[in-house]
Amino acid sequence: MKGRPAGPCNPSEGRLRIGFVFDDSLDVNDGVQQYIVTLGRELSRRGHEVHYLVGETRRHPVPGIHPLAHNVMVAFNGNRMRIPLPAGRGKIRRVLSENPFDVLHVQAPYSPFLAGRVLESADPRTGVVATYHIASTGRLQYEAGRLLGVVNRRSHRRVDRVIAVSPAAAAYARGTAGADALVIPNPVDTARFRRALAYYGPEPVARLRSGGPHVVFLGRFVERKGPQALLRALAWGRHEGVFPPGMHVTMGGRGPLLDECRRMAEGIDMRVDFPGFISEADKPELLASADVAVFPSTVGETFGIVLLEAMACGALILAGDNPGYRYTLEGDDDSLFPISGPDATADLAKKIARALDDPAWAGRVRARQAGLLSHYEVASVADRTESVYRKAIQDRATM
Repeated sequence: MKGRPAGPCNPSEGRLRIGFVFDDSLDVNDGVQQYIVTLGRELSRRGHEVHYLVGETRRHPVPGIHPLAHNVMVAFNGNRMRIPLPAGRGKIRRVLSENPFDVLHVQAPYSPFLAGRVLESADPRTGVVATYHIASTGRLQYEAGRLLGVVNRRSHRRVDRVIAVSPAAAAYARGTAGADALVIPNPVDTARFRRALAYYGPEPVARLRSGGPHVVFLGRFVERKGPQALLRALAWGRHEGVFPPGMHVTMGGRGPLLDECRRMAEGIDMRVDFPGFISEADKPELLASADVAVFPSTVGETFGIVLLEAMACGALILAGDNPGYRYTLEGDDDSLFPISGPDATADLAKKIARALDDPAWAGRVRARQAGLLSHYEVASVADRTESVYRKAIQDRATM
């Protein structure tokens, strides 16, 4: 391992050389990818040197990307995920030698074939921070996490400080890896959404909203994201006449349940559009067009970045009452609806109707939600994360 250059990085107080370590690709834009890209851009803006040590990645949304392994798609617990094949140790050592990092920021849980090997090869002087991102969806996933914790026990000892994006993720870290985590939430770059909306102007938003109140769902069409629950609520509310005239719905995203949801929508006397995949460029205008954005996820939600994105675009949020979403919304019962029970379908329909028919109530809820954004703003999250980095570096210096 080469020694650190005497050059620009000053770990004690100034510029840092930071390496985000992530087993997956940056070719997709799921929650963890959004986390490291959003946080990395803010850290770069502050003058830090940011790199991404990742799995197979063909597009480069940010500079400093080092693909270290090929990825394969596997099915587990009802989900499909990409995992890395074993990364070459020589390539890892070369990247670490050419870029002597002050801190490595590992996204957890992690694979022994990529992130684990990076940790094993890290310079002893490099601080290591791990952020846990997931909550268990059931016993099978939890036991698999515990097994992975056993496999990674040796490399995890190299971690100096642990972060979790929510209490649910902290509980997962404690239960599967025996790690006590400091909770620092996911970041949202509200300025990015304001810039996007200003660039496109009001016309696309007005077009999507035309004809009457607009309800938006944005997410994967898988059972735990709840698209069927929303459609059942739409059918109930339409039958009972609780919705205002002209209400229409856009359900953006793709997944294995998309065709089934389209068939369900055919039986509802209401306009329900399925535009398919929504790009990052198109996301702001869709969310800004929503009078109400509904996220009926049931399990496995650690946090809910999309909730913050919708808030940043001015939508009123209604979310399923799972632990991750309850944390993000700070327990605001007006913003949450039950995800199970005999009255869950009717409760969701009635809450959508109230959000559209009771402007005084909706205004209060929207104002409370807007007030949450400062806590999750990327500058605030970066301040806290940077403080953890420096503590990890100090931990190394005193060993």
